[in-house]
Amino acid sequence: MTKVERLLFHFLRNGLWGGCSGPGIAVGDDDWAELFRLSCRQAVSGIVADGIAATDVRPPSGLWQEWVFGLLHIEMVNGEMARCGESLLGMLASEGVKASVFKGTSVAAWYPEPLHRSYGDVDIVVHEGWGRLEDVLRSRGVPYFYENGDIVVGQSGGAGRYRIEFHPVYETLYNPFMDARLRRIVSCRRPSDGGDSYGSPELYLACLILHLRRHVLSYGIGMKQVCDVAVMLRNACVDTAGLKRMLRHLGAWRFSRALFRFIDVYLYADKPVQADQEDDDTAVLYNIFMNDGYVLKAERESIGSSMRLSPLRVVRNGCFWTKRSLRLFRLMPGEAFFFVFDKTARRIMVKKRLKGEKVKK
Repeated sequence: MTKVERLLFHFLRNGLWGGCSGPGIAVGDDDWAELFRLSCRQAVSGIVADGIAATDVRPPSGLWQEWVFGLLHIEMVNGEMARCGESLLGMLASEGVKASVFKGTSVAAWYPEPLHRSYGDVDIVVHEGWGRLEDVLRSRGVPYFYENGDIVVGQSGGAGRYRIEFHPVYETLYNPFMDARLRRIVSCRRPSDGGDSYGSPELYLACLILHLRRHVLSYGIGMKQVCDVAVMLRNACVDTAGLKRMLRHLGAWRFSRALFRFIDVYLYADKPVQADQEDDDTAVLYNIFMNDGYVLKAERESIGSSMRLSPLRVVRNGCFWTKRSLRLFRLMPGEAFFFVFDKTARRIMVKKRLKGEKVKK
């Protein structure tokens, strides 16, 4: 763990839970600048800013002003997205479509400062009336498009542009047997009028963990989603025994156990130890969260676009996905196994579609 990474976790813990003093080590101007870049790259700059503000140490004035202005922008966009989500839910309810906001502004409710969680998309899960959603959007003059089975709407607001994604289910799994099992659980815990919008905190958190696991297996994910799990575990009154049973039932306990260990060590403990002094599973997750983060996907897309020969690109991608699946097989054997088949099937479907387009021309 580098000095700046140690600072990141220190101020993250302070921003999430409070009670921490200064970092206990000298922090130079270069360290502050690197911490700012790292917190932005991990999409936790608002939480880290809260952690810094609760101590008597500060970055250089110019950098701190930039940090605060960035935090104000996050607040503005989050407020706008929350109002947008509420408006959309009201519109859908008036048309007989039952839905709820998932992740994003919804999970932010468990943070000490909900508006300081870095924003992403507005994710709305449609519980009843998915088949009517297109007609509702069309009748309201809302432009939309399909992406990986979801319906996506681009939204422009005073604070910027963001996406609204409508999903027919909370989460999908590569393992078809576990995916069917998840759908059965969701159907049995479907939200009712006047009840929780997400069924139960255990189901909500389990789906967050499954979503995080999916990203870990593909291109990686950063600390924002890890913090989501951490705040729900601590603040959402989750029945941990029931959550454990659900995760075991969905074949996700090995991964979840490693994730909980990572949270215990780096987000709950006052003095986290080095990742390489921990078990192998925790070290693997540390490497993915801190190195892959939110940048690996862009890097892979850049590499792919630079290859002109399609067969070479297919071989390189195949090697990458196979290697990644093998690396994570211990943590998620079922998902890793079916992940490779899913990528292969998608590639075959793309080739068939391209051939069909050429025949039509």
